[in-house]
Amino acid sequence: MTEKNPLIVTKYMLMFLLASFIGWLYEIGCVYVMYKTYYDRGVLHIPCCPIYGFGMLILYFLFRKVKNPLIVFTGSVVITTTVEYIAAIVLEYRFHRILWTYRDWPLQFQGRVSAISSCLFGIMALLFMKLIVPGLNRIYASKVKNAVSAAVIILFLWIIAWEVHFTA
Repeated sequence: MTEKNPLIVTKYMLMFLLASFIGWLYEIGCVYVMYKTYYDRGVLHIPCCPIYGFGMLILYFLFRKVKNPLIVFTGSVVITTTVEYIAAIVLEYRFHRILWTYRDWPLQFQGRVSAISSCLFGIMALLFMKLIVPGLNRIYASKVKNAVSAAVIILFLWIIAWEVHFTA
């Protein structure tokens, strides 16, 4: 499969959705482990956290040609931790909001980042790059790529309509 294929956009859309859903599961899981309760940390009316989708696409474009898993893991940890720390600072000082805190976590820094969550982000990125991306590559190299692409477009349109319905 060549990157010039117009269907490649739907592959990135599917990556975004999958990473957003996995991020939502991670957030739900963290809240449950820490507080023994369910709390939907998503910002949309569907089970996804878009920041994970955007983050995974960025990591994908940075590391898609890297074969060494240690580089993918380490680079992902550094990038996600840096972005999370900067985002926490901006949210706190510019918008006067604290959307997350790691104050109760071990190995945290200023409650804004944690070595544990950073390593979990690195593991999730590595697993995504080494398991999910190759699976998507196989799908988009197969005969079902047109059907999958159509399904992804329909799903995205449905999500947009769903969100517009709830915000109107």
